[in-house]
Amino acid sequence: MRYERNIAADARIVSPGELAQIVDAAAPVLPEHSDFELPAWMWGTMLGGYAVFFAGLISATAGEGKAAFAIVISIFYTAMFFGTARILANLDGRRVGAFTRGGGDLKTWTGPMSMGSVAGQILAIPLLLGFFGIAIAIITAIVR
Repeated sequence: MRYERNIAADARIVSPGELAQIVDAAAPVLPEHSDFELPAWMWGTMLGGYAVFFAGLISATAGEGKAAFAIVISIFYTAMFFGTARILANLDGRRVGAFTRGGGDLKTWTGPMSMGSVAGQILAIPLLLGFFGIAIAIITAIVR
């Protein structure tokens, strides 16, 4: 037999109170609050990476009609993404945490993170997208 333990024999019906105790004991402890507690320079770098990416795409396509239309729609969706995040983060006037002030760690579900590790995780994609946009523009300029 593959399993040495008979799970069906160990199963039992629990009361709602007992179930609540089991669930409460197993639930992870979440941070005190959850917001976009990032310094302004991180937001600026992130937005700058996307701006360079879109500028590279626009210069690579030389403003061709259909391509420019698709890029403008992409810029609109990116603005909606960041705008929605900003609106949702400022709905209830949350306090400024130690991480935003630059003197502490960012409290996450899996533990505190330093400024460098947060910047590395958050800024990797926007910066690489910016480099990608520049590379597309350079390759297009060379090929033309």
